[in-house]
Amino acid sequence: MQKQPMSISKRESELAVYLDQQPYMTELDGITLEIAKNVFPSNFGLTSCFFGNYILQQEPATTALDMGCGSGYFAFLLKKIGCTEVLGVDFNIDAVNCATENSQRNPLLHPTDFLHSDLFANVPVSTFDLIIFNFNYYPSNGDFGLNADGGQEILKRFFSQVDNYIHDNTIIYIPYSEFVGVAHDPKHICRDFGFSVDIVANTTNDNGEHYVYKIMKTQCNA
Repeated sequence: MQKQPMSISKRESELAVYLDQQPYMTELDGITLEIAKNVFPSNFGLTSCFFGNYILQQEPATTALDMGCGSGYFAFLLKKIGCTEVLGVDFNIDAVNCATENSQRNPLLHPTDFLHSDLFANVPVSTFDLIIFNFNYYPSNGDFGLNADGGQEILKRFFSQVDNYIHDNTIIYIPYSEFVGVAHDPKHICRDFGFSVDIVANTTNDNGEHYVYKIMKTQCNA
């Protein structure tokens, strides 16, 4: 049975504990990270470790994009598995600055670049072999530089823009937790934009089921 969606206020109260601690240092998967003030905490909840463990098992890509990079954790994971060129993008300038500084803390895992951009607004048109998007599950109150268009709205914007940045074989990985509610489930939203979706990993805890989705552009037969 699917869990009832977690309220935005409950989510914000959980995150407030991390906000009060910032800035602080942490280490995830051998990666040294400062979680600067106003940057979403990479060590919050189950999603980061569950999704991160999945990414660590994947084959490297030549070009990879970490959309919503935060502290840079997933961008560094992409370099760790051997991706050649990695771009990390975030709307929050504090996150971009934080990730750039964390790059200096992990010289063996330098991504190509970190870019300040509202989704693809400032991303030069090019194609990526692999895209990961650990999206903001809910509309935000502004903490961590997140937008009010979290959840389904940011997913709709993402899928409406991503076509210019993919080729036929591009893989998009997006995590999702059922406590967020079906309205914000990428599985349903991506199909409206011509994408197919498969569940490639799942786990369960007290908050319910958690998934990793593999999303690709639907191919039309000639």
